[in-house]
Parts: sequence; structure tokens; C-alpha cells
Amino acid sequence: MTILQLLKRFGITTGAAAAAAAKAAALYTIRRVGLEAVVVPTPIGLRIEIPVEAIYTFGDSVCAVVRKFAGDNIDVLDGVAITACVRVRGDRSITVAGGRGVGVVTRPGLPIPVGQKAISPSAREMIIAAVREVSSDVGFDVVVEVPVGEELARRTVNEAVGIVGGISILGTTGIEWPVSSSEDLHRIGIELDITRSRYSDVVIAVGNRSYTYASRIYTPEIIVKVGDSVGWAVLEARNRGFSKIVIAALPSKALKLAAGLFNTSSRVGDARIETLTHACAAVGLDPSTVRMVALSHSVGEALEVLGSSATARVFEYIGGRVVDRFKRVHGIEIGVVIFSRDGEVVARVGRV
Repeated sequence: MTILQLLKRFGITTGAAAAAAAKAAALYTIRRVGLEAVVVPTPIGLRIEIPVEAIYTFGDSVCAVVRKFAGDNIDVLDGVAITACVRVRGDRSITVAGGRGVGVVTRPGLPIPVGQKAISPSAREMIIAAVREVSSDVGFDVVVEVPVGEELARRTVNEAVGIVGGISILGTTGIEWPVSSSEDLHRIGIELDITRSRYSDVVIAVGNRSYTYASRIYTPEIIVKVGDSVGWAVLEARNRGFSKIVIAALPSKALKLAAGLFNTSSRVGDARIETLTHACAAVGLDPSTVRMVALSHSVGEALEVLGSSATARVFEYIGGRVVDRFKRVHGIEIGVVIFSRDGEVVARVGRV
């Protein structure tokens, strides 16, 4: 497999697509240069070149279109056109707003306030950083649109978690890793081999943010980032003879593992709210709180109901369930560290 073939297996997030469209539109606005591709910065320090499909004027704005690309991942948004329209401001600031096809947040618990368009903080920062590269002296108003976003949203879980009227503009890294491909499993195996050649402990980080947060409390060299195949990674770690295996996860993934879903993909199953409701009852929370958790539309919303003190009690229990699941199903003694969305340690259970 060539490097080009390997790179094609990676995709870009909606946030990266919006950032590329915004930069292309800003470049045309300032320099009247229409490029076939632009290079944008990402939150993880990489710069990626993204093709631009079209550039056009609309009133006093310039708009550019970029197609989202999902790589080897199964994604209902693969190939969707994301448009960014920019207009010069009278000052040097850059604003980012959502237009048609970008959903509105209607329930608490997400990193975006209720009533605002569903553009995540990391995606917003990526868009601003890309546009700022065009000029440090000119300000822009940026409007991101997804013309078929409202229709596509019906095929996502957005409405279930409290986002209505369109899709979300997301992306903590700007890049979509091929987390379900055989090549990624091969990559995880190689990283486990390298880690085992030097260390007897390993931390299995379930996702990008878990990897970042785990790096604050563990030596980064012993952390291996995985996608949804958590159970597979733990078994492979056991087979390589690691003396200590720790899973680092955020609450949503920890809940799936506690339910026995060792592959945490939404295509395999989802019992997060049900598992969280059970845990709340098991640790003795009052019935009204348990009911509010059961009626929550997302884990984030449920955590706002619980508050920090109850969350710690509940996730100590959840962590214990994860440890017990791996012990009973695979006979493996593990440890579990659960982080909040902001990186605080919520629970540490087992051999951590």
C-alpha cells in the first residue's frame, strides 16, 4: 500500500470542511484568487490540503463549497457539500455563525449553549484559525451552511440529543481516523508491540480526548489510542503479556463498556442512558433524580442533572461495572479511568 492510498483512508471532519471553505472564500475576497485546494491548520498541529469544489459571489459575500470526505469510515455525511460565505467587517475580528442546514441546540448537556447553532468550540476555532491565515489586518463574518443539512439530520442522532433543524459542525482534530478498518486494527497491534518492547503497562485510550487527558497522568509512551474496538484492543494487550492494562474513557464510552458493548460503535448498540439510569438507582439516588436521568436525551444532559458529587458516585459504580465485565467475560484484570468532557478525573477504579 502506498502512502497516498493510506492517506485516502482518512477523512476530514465537518469542521475541517467548513474551515477550508471559509479560507477559500476569504482568499478570493482579499486577493481575487480562486484556488482548487487550500491548506488549513488543525487542532493537533497538522496542516491538511483540502479540495475546493466551487467559489462564487452572493450579494456582498463570497462563498466557497467543500465536500466532506469520510475516508474508510461509514458516515451519512460523506460527500455532503458544506458552504462558507464570508463578508469583510469594519474591524479585525472574525465571527462564525451557522446558516441553513446547521442545527440548533435545544437541550442542555452539549458543549454549545442552548439556542445556538451546533458549531462546536473546536470547529469554530479551526474556522477562525484558517481565515486568520488569509489576513491579520482584515476581519470577516463567516456563515457556514449545509444546503441539505435538514434532510440529512433525519438520518443522524442529532434530534435525539437535542439538535434540531440540521447537522452539526464538529471535529476535535479536523481528521477522521479510519477507526473501523482492518488497517487501523493493524496499526493498534503495531503500537501495542512497540509499547510492550519497552514497558509492561499500557493505557488503552478510547478516542482523541481520552488520549489527551490520559497523557496528563500517564507517560504518553504507554498510551495507545483506539477507536471503537476496545474489547479487541484489551484482548490483544493481554495476549502480548502486559502486566497492567488500563482503559481511559469519557463517560459515554464508559457507559457502553459497562453495558457489555466492547465495540463502542453506535452501529453495534447503545444502552448509555439505560445503563446510567441503572447506576443512579444502584447507588441510591433519589427517585426524582433517577427519573430525570432516565428522561434525558443525552449523557451530557443527564450529567447536568446529576451534578459533580453524584456524578463521581455514579461513575465509580460504572467503572466497577466495566472492570467486572472484563473479568467475567474475558478473565482480564483491568483498571478504568473516566474523564469528564473537560478533562477532570471523574473516577478511577481497579488496577490504575
